[in-house]
Amino acid sequence: MQEKHSPAPWRAVHSGKEKPIYIYSAYSEADKEKFPYSNGRLIAAVFNLSSYSQQINAALMAKAPELFEAAEAAETALRLLRGESSEEKEAFINELGSLIHEVNILKKTEGVKHES
Repeated sequence: MQEKHSPAPWRAVHSGKEKPIYIYSAYSEADKEKFPYSNGRLIAAVFNLSSYSQQINAALMAKAPELFEAAEAAETALRLLRGESSEEKEAFINELGSLIHEVNILKKTEGVKHES
């Protein structure tokens, strides 16, 4: 089965001052066995346009899987708001409340985790 995108979570790894920040995805279970000592699968390198924009861009890119899930949830919300059963709407409202809580936590997270 083909995945929609590289497995989450994605991580931004700072490689040092004046160097790119690398974005890695998690490995699939099969890849973990093949590469047990690796950081994960390299997705992107974010170069230093300015120190601030580099960190913000890398943090945003590392959250791509979560943003994709939020977009899918918004699509489901639109479908439900256009006319589904009240039980489905109630279940979705609860799920949406949890998702909004998670997004607010992500928004409060600042910068990039520095890892070696």
